[in-house]
Amino acid sequence: MCKTIDRQVTHNFEKRTGISFTRYEMLHILLNRGKLPQTELQQSLKIDQAAITRHLKILEDKSFVLRERNKQNNREVIVEITDEGRKVLEDCDGNRKQFFDDLFIDFSEEEKRQLQTLVTKLLDNSNKQFI
Repeated sequence: MCKTIDRQVTHNFEKRTGISFTRYEMLHILLNRGKLPQTELQQSLKIDQAAITRHLKILEDKSFVLRERNKQNNREVIVEITDEGRKVLEDCDGNRKQFFDDLFIDFSEEEKRQLQTLVTKLLDNSNKQFI
């Protein structure tokens, strides 16, 4: 059920905002933290090297991010959000808020808190399995 919910929410988020949830998160991290090494962005999102490269290529093709080699360490790629990326993120934020408002429309505040508590416990238990 969790996988089905994840797929459906991700699909609907992209339809509503025009950007995938992962790429939205990437832009948000870059907006809040500034220029970052690609590896640090990858670790923040907990995705593999191929996925980060694929997502960044799409964002770069749309002029939402810039990537360049670190002049002091040629093996490192530095990523930063562009003005166009900031604009698309700003446009997305209103759609994102409406999306989540619609998603939880039939939930009481107590139900939202309970869901958050239960999902947090599930995540914590999942993380313990790999320590």
